[in-house]
Amino acid sequence: MQGIDTHAHVFSETAPSVPGARYRPPYAATLEDWRSHWASAAVARGVVVQPSFFGTDNSEALAAVAADPAHLRAVAVVDPGFGDEVLARLAAGGVRAIRLNVKSKPDYAAFATADWRALYRRVHALGWHVEVHVDTGRLPDIAQAFADSPVAVVFDHFGTPGAEPAAQDATFAAVASLARSRPVWTKLSGPYRLAGADPAALAARWMDAVGGDHLVWGSDWPWTNHERENNYGRLRDALDRWVGPERARTMVWDNAARLYGFA
Repeated sequence: MQGIDTHAHVFSETAPSVPGARYRPPYAATLEDWRSHWASAAVARGVVVQPSFFGTDNSEALAAVAADPAHLRAVAVVDPGFGDEVLARLAAGGVRAIRLNVKSKPDYAAFATADWRALYRRVHALGWHVEVHVDTGRLPDIAQAFADSPVAVVFDHFGTPGAEPAAQDATFAAVASLARSRPVWTKLSGPYRLAGADPAALAARWMDAVGGDHLVWGSDWPWTNHERENNYGRLRDALDRWVGPERARTMVWDNAARLYGFA
């Protein structure tokens, strides 16, 4: 059985980034390049995640999905000004979630305003989820934003709790609280973004908190700012070490297919 890579970024070299972008890679990451790695990890489908430096212009992610809609889905970046018709067009283009990339934002309170909470309810009505990328140790700060919506939440990169035991405990307490009122997931991805935390130990804590059926794997290709230290096949093999081969197979196919609507 082949798997699904639930987290990769596709972008051109020349498309402009939004003003104030935190980082813009000086190269292209093409769909062809990404797919050239799939055989090394028995991957057959993928999810294109909108990078932060394009803001809410999802055109490149949508173009990638349009090139192979049977095998690709997308996670878009939107804001509360996106109307229902626009969200419906995104859904028709293969979008199955929105992404909140709040990394490096000093104040997460803006994402808990009435407009954003209304957006989360509309996202839930579409059957989508909210994918969240937070600064190290700050998952509890964003969790409250979803308090009055049943929308499913997926945290990037193990939820980035950091290596400090107190921060990990606070993170998983927030996860457990959030999971009482809606599905909560994480992507076992980006182990090089964990500030020294042990990915196997974090995977075990996530399984205790939300169950093994709410974990998926992502390559995080092309590993921005960590390009030289990574290898696609080895990252997939690492999942077997973190959770065991049998559970890994369930995560990379059954769980991911259910979350992103693959047959």
